[in-house]
Amino acid sequence: MRTLIIGCGYTGETLGERLSSKGHEVTGICRNNTNNARLTELGILPLNLDITKTSEIQKIPNDYNNVIISVSSSRGGLDAYKNVFGQGIINISNWLRTQSSINSTVFISSTSVYRETKGEWVNEDNNNPPSNPTSKALWNAEQIVTKTGKPATILRSSGIYGPERGYLFNQYMKGIAKIDGKGERFINMVHRNDLVEAIIKSLSKPGGTYNITDDEPVTQFEFFKWLSSTTGRPMPPNAPPIDPATRKRGITNKRVSNDLFKQKFGYNYIYPTFREGLTEELNKRS
Repeated sequence: MRTLIIGCGYTGETLGERLSSKGHEVTGICRNNTNNARLTELGILPLNLDITKTSEIQKIPNDYNNVIISVSSSRGGLDAYKNVFGQGIINISNWLRTQSSINSTVFISSTSVYRETKGEWVNEDNNNPPSNPTSKALWNAEQIVTKTGKPATILRSSGIYGPERGYLFNQYMKGIAKIDGKGERFINMVHRNDLVEAIIKSLSKPGGTYNITDDEPVTQFEFFKWLSSTTGRPMPPNAPPIDPATRKRGITNKRVSNDLFKQKFGYNYIYPTFREGLTEELNKRS
């Protein structure tokens, strides 16, 4: 089984290592060669190219069975985001159309395509196109990938955390976290390892759109309250609510359901809530 991971970063590295251990011949695409040695150690063949440059797509070999698209703008600005999820996805999709051996394509999208702001529950049936520029670019990328003529699965991931990753958690541990307003906004999270396992499972049943998020959305206040009671550290101070205009992906407030994926694939989360995952991280630091 030959598998290509386009965007071999935080999630892609772990995915590649898992697939390699299961007997896959894995190639991982990165923009530069900075992490090539580590990828090789993990059993991943590195391939360096920029997907936003049409002339470089021809460097990709043929005859892959699975393709996982897990790209990011590497914390770039709005233009970089639009370029990766615009021209970059167009280039990949054009390449996919030329391939005859692909059984499954998986695109890692984001629950940021849901623009609800009142704490509503959302599922895959909530399909109103977003208006925020980055979310709109991601939504359009989903449509492009599903129109290549190849079996395509869209996995909408919530905020990824795990080893050395977790924005609010790390801010809290550094003592610089703040509660936005009253802390009523819901946070949706998924552990990296659960996202990796979800990707692997999805390869067996190509097609469809699924939310990949843990079992329990939590308000920002309750999140910090748990951290405070668990670590014995004080609660963060309150701050004025964040201005959505200052955030690249805007500000939303929703609770994302993971029921569809769990029902379709019979998946039980390794880390069903943030508590299991962050307890593990806290134990590493003790």
